[in-house]
Amino acid sequence: MSARRRIIALVLIASAAIWVTTIALALDAMRKFESTPGIAADAPQRWPSLQAIDRNANGSTLVMLIHPHCSCSRASIHELAEIIEAAPRTLHTFVFVYRPKESAAGWEQTDVTRAAAGLRRTTLVIDQDGAAARRFGGFTSGQTFLYDREGRLRYAGGVTSLRGHAGLNGGRAAVIRLANTESGKATHPVFGCAINSR
Repeated sequence: MSARRRIIALVLIASAAIWVTTIALALDAMRKFESTPGIAADAPQRWPSLQAIDRNANGSTLVMLIHPHCSCSRASIHELAEIIEAAPRTLHTFVFVYRPKESAAGWEQTDVTRAAAGLRRTTLVIDQDGAAARRFGGFTSGQTFLYDREGRLRYAGGVTSLRGHAGLNGGRAAVIRLANTESGKATHPVFGCAINSR
C-alpha cells in the first residue's frame, strides 16, 4: 500500500471514529437530559391562600403547573387527562399556565395551553410571572399537587416517567390512588422546564 493510500485510510478511520464518538456523546447527553428531574417543589402541607381560587370542599383538588413553551409539558397534560378519567368525579383540577410579566400578549397561547383548556373538570388559570407557582413552592413545569377535601397535601411531584415521555408511571398511579382514597402521601420526580428559580 502506498504512503498516500495509507494516509487516506488513516484519515477515513479517524473520521469514522470521531463520527461514532460524536453520535455516542450526543445520545448520552439526550439520555441524561431526559432522565434528569427538575427541582422538586417545596410544597405547603396545607392548601395555600390564593386570590380568586378556592379549594374544592367536596373532594380532592389537583393543581398542575405548566410552562406553555416546554415540550415536556405535552406529556404532563396527557398524563393529567388519564388521571382525571380515573379519579372520582368530585376531583377538581386547576392548571396554572406560566406567563412571564415581560412577555407579549398571547405568549402563553400554545398547543399545550389549548390541550389543558380542553380537559374535563379543569379550570385554566394564567399564572402571571409565576406568582401561584411560588405560593405552591413549585419550580418545574409539570409539577403536580394533590390536596384532599380538608386541604391537606397528599401528593407533590411529577406525573411522567421521563422528560416528554407519556405512559404509565409511579407518579400517575400514586395520584389516582390518593385521589380515590384520600389517605396516605406520595411523591415522584418531576421532569420539565424551569418556571421559577429557587
